Amino acid sequence: MYRSEKFNPTLFGKLFHLGAKLADGNRWLKLAEALPWEKLDAEYGKYFVAGYGRPAKDSRLVCGLLVVKQLKNLSDEDAVAEFMESPYIQAFCGQEYFALEDLINPGILSERRKRLGPEFLALLADELAAALKANRELKFRSARVGAAGEGFWGGLLEKVKGLFGG
Repeated sequence: MYRSEKFNPTLFGKLFHLGAKLADGNRWLKLAEALPWEKLDAEYGKYFVAGYGRPAKDSRLVCGLLVVKQLKNLSDEDAVAEFMESPYIQAFCGQEYFALEDLINPGILSERRKRLGPEFLALLADELAAALKANRELKFRSARVGAAGEGFWGGLLEKVKGLFGG
């Protein structure tokens, strides 16, 4: 039997609920379970004043993208692109439904790094390192070789590698 492609349903419909369709064994979903999102959210919230300005982007979205950026050794733009392309990374960042439209501008990551400062980023790095150490079956390899020495995130990568004797 032949069926034209134009009559087949799309891979991700408008209401693609991530929780019902993804493989539980995925490394991003396992890492999401291992991170203390509530603790990170409480600390993240301290950097914003209630009742003033536009509401801030969700802590899990921002922290998740910072983790994706670090673990995959990506630019801000590429981290957001990975987020838009991968239902697993969207689920890791707290989305319930697959986003078809841009939810976040890459520039927000730079702005948040400045606003949150080194103390929060160190907390995020420590929690990530603890989660990876506690669950050694999670394997994340940097996509770019030779970029380990680049700034704060490069230092974090070296720290995580040191935990695993790499």
